[in-house]
Amino acid sequence: MPIQSLTRRALIGLTGTALLLGGGLAHAQDDTLEKIRKQGYIRVGFANEAPYSFATPDGKLDGESPTVFRHVMSRLGVKEVDGVLTEWGALIPGLRAGRFDAIVASMYITPTRCEQIIFANPTYGVGEAFVVRTGNPDGVSNYADAVAKGKRVAFVAGTAEIEHARQAGLTRDQIVTVPDFAAAVANVKSGRTSAAAFTSLTALDLASKDEAIERAQPFTFEHEGKLYKGEGSFGFRQEDTALRDAINAELASFIGTPEHLAMIKPFGFDESNLPEKTAQQHCEGK
Repeated sequence: MPIQSLTRRALIGLTGTALLLGGGLAHAQDDTLEKIRKQGYIRVGFANEAPYSFATPDGKLDGESPTVFRHVMSRLGVKEVDGVLTEWGALIPGLRAGRFDAIVASMYITPTRCEQIIFANPTYGVGEAFVVRTGNPDGVSNYADAVAKGKRVAFVAGTAEIEHARQAGLTRDQIVTVPDFAAAVANVKSGRTSAAAFTSLTALDLASKDEAIERAQPFTFEHEGKLYKGEGSFGFRQEDTALRDAINAELASFIGTPEHLAMIKPFGFDESNLPEKTAQQHCEGK
């Protein structure tokens, strides 16, 4: 599937710290699904987190989430997907303020987030992992190690891993919050933190690009007797149920097909990453 460039409607230089442009009133007056069909494009928010959603050096929106989303949009008659680069913690506020009409960042579906936005059904499932300095000098491979040894861990603001760390018993002093993934890695390399927490695929991608760090193994996180596996999808404003429902209908006949698996293979996904639950089940904490 061809990857389209970010366009003039959503330059990649925009960030979550930019001024919110107040487009929410227009969205309240128009049905978003009909609007994007008429205009032929949809503006989406994303954060630079390979392999889920990221901007390539030549300015293209790429990753598992944009690739699947672009396929679904084409099925719905929307030809173009424009990306707005946004800090992770500003994705939900930016969506609700009207800076874009969807979050396409493989965002985990959690009960807390479901109180603010609605989600399409999951497109993937994945566990978590730590990035540590090469050789793992502090011997911290998971949350339990960090708790037992009193070590500090870096987290990107707004990510689900922060809540998991709290559930595992990390104290406030052990949780170091940073604005983006590069800052989390920098904390590990400088020794300010013993590890940084990411999804397992993000940890693998980051470690493959820097000899100074590695993905710590084994990583396990068990809460209330269950091993954790996060599942993520696209996010929308609460009122955009028609858009969410139309996307769900397309996902139902696409996720898990040979075409879908071939589409996500370049990003490191395979059958083991297929989702097992619905968005409603995640919202209900099941």
